Amino acid sequence: MGALNFPDYQTALNNNVATAPNSTAAKNIQLAGYPPDIIASNTTTLWKQHYENYWELTACQWQKRLDPTYDTYGSGLGTYNYIARLSVSDVGAQLDAFATTGLIQKPLITVAGTEDSLLPIDHHARAYARAVAASLAAQPGYPHRPQPAYRLYEVQNGNHIESYKNFFPALEYILPHAQHAFDLLVGNVEQGSALPPDQCIPRGGAIASGPAQPGHCALLLAP
Repeated sequence: MGALNFPDYQTALNNNVATAPNSTAAKNIQLAGYPPDIIASNTTTLWKQHYENYWELTACQWQKRLDPTYDTYGSGLGTYNYIARLSVSDVGAQLDAFATTGLIQKPLITVAGTEDSLLPIDHHARAYARAVAASLAAQPGYPHRPQPAYRLYEVQNGNHIESYKNFFPALEYILPHAQHAFDLLVGNVEQGSALPPDQCIPRGGAIASGPAQPGHCALLLAP
C-alpha cells in the first residue's frame, strides 16, 4: 500500500509540502498502518527513503517467494490481489507454512519502534503481542498455570533503520534498548529476575520497572 500510493504522495509534496500530509495518498498510506511521515523537504522524507530503498523491493521479494507463478514483472505489483490469488495459486499454503502462532515456549521480549516504516508496529509487533496473549490464554490451566513471560517494549519514534536518524533527528535509536532488553532477558532466565512490564519508552528514556507510560505509546510520532 505504501509503494502503491507513494507516487501520488510525491506529487502532493511537489505541489505543497505543508498540505501533503493531508492528501488522499498520505491518508491511504497511514490507513494501511504506516506511521506518520517525517518531512525535511519535498525531496527528503522518511517515507521517500523507504519507498526508494525498501517498500517495493520487500514487496517484490516476498511476493516472488510466496507466489512465484504470478507475472510480477509483466503485470506489476500494483495489480497484485492476494485474495484473488488464493484460488489460483498456493500462496495461502505458502504463507501458512511459516505464519507465527504466538504460542511461545520460553520468555521472550520484542523491542519495536513506533516510527517503523518497514514493519509498521500496529500490524507487526503489536499484532504479535496480541497473538501471544491469545495463544497463552487458550492453554489449559490459564491463568493459574505458569506461562512464559512475554514483553513488548515500544521505542517512541524508533525506526527500523538506525542510520536514518542522521537525516531525521526526530527519530530515536532502538539498539541501546534492544541491548538492555537482552540483559533483562538473561537476568530473567538465569536469576529469575522479574521483567519490567510492557511499556512505551519515552524519547531519551530507558526501559523502567515502573514506566510512566505502560502499554502502548499513545502516539506513533511524538514531538
